[in-house]
Amino acid sequence: MKREEAKQLAEQGLADLETALQQGASDTLVRYLEHLARFHQYSFGNVMLIALQKPNATQVAGFHAWRKLGRWVRKGEQGILILAPMIGRKRRDEADADQSEDADSKVRCLYGFRAVYVFDVSQTEGAELPEFAGIDGQPGDRLSQLEAIVGQYGIDLAYQEPGGGALGVSKDGAIWVKPDLEPAEKFAVLVHELAHELLHQRTGRKELLSRTVRETEAEAVAFVVCRALGLETTTRSADYIQLYRGNTQTLSDSLDMIQKTAATLIAQLQDESNNSQQEEHRHVA
Repeated sequence: MKREEAKQLAEQGLADLETALQQGASDTLVRYLEHLARFHQYSFGNVMLIALQKPNATQVAGFHAWRKLGRWVRKGEQGILILAPMIGRKRRDEADADQSEDADSKVRCLYGFRAVYVFDVSQTEGAELPEFAGIDGQPGDRLSQLEAIVGQYGIDLAYQEPGGGALGVSKDGAIWVKPDLEPAEKFAVLVHELAHELLHQRTGRKELLSRTVRETEAEAVAFVVCRALGLETTTRSADYIQLYRGNTQTLSDSLDMIQKTAATLIAQLQDESNNSQQEEHRHVA
């Protein structure tokens, strides 16, 4: 079955990643995180499947999704196998734990996963895709938007010396960031410290994880968010990224948390940007 083939491929990829990290080779994880920045809406498992099957992929979608964009998959192209969730509805008393409420008093439940194929834009032809504006290596308005998101989480932010030679610090409801940093670095440090708040301070995971794992998770989130927005990260990201050398489940859990946190922050930044643009249009009108 294609589903089993995809699962085995992802499991092998995770095992190979763990082996590389145990040998001190963090560049393998950095490559996966670069793919995660491109495909942050996908689970880390599916990002891994995309990276393993088509390392040079830049934008993927299903056959019908490409048709809606006015593009067609070229004949003979090999699809990229990923796993898609199967969602159904049950009465509340029949549903299992993995569920969410629905409007008619039923619940939406995850039944499992099925194998589907996506294709990279390089495998298609047709209408030109719209160009999305980048930020040319500088955060611009993104920094103030990120500051607003920090406030929405009820976290106090201060630009003051964190002490101990650190660039920033997370203090369970408060973040301090060194005030004289360049805007791009200030943005990256703020994402890093916000990730600590979301991943560790608010989840009870802080006491369960080593400092190395905590720092790696936070820096991996900062790496993905910055890359997704077009910001160049510093070499310290690669130095941080040496995940816990333990069992595969621990590694898998960390990667899952990194993906979800990064995807949430990217979506929130996009919402803040859209809101700002709408506000500007209202003032112009």
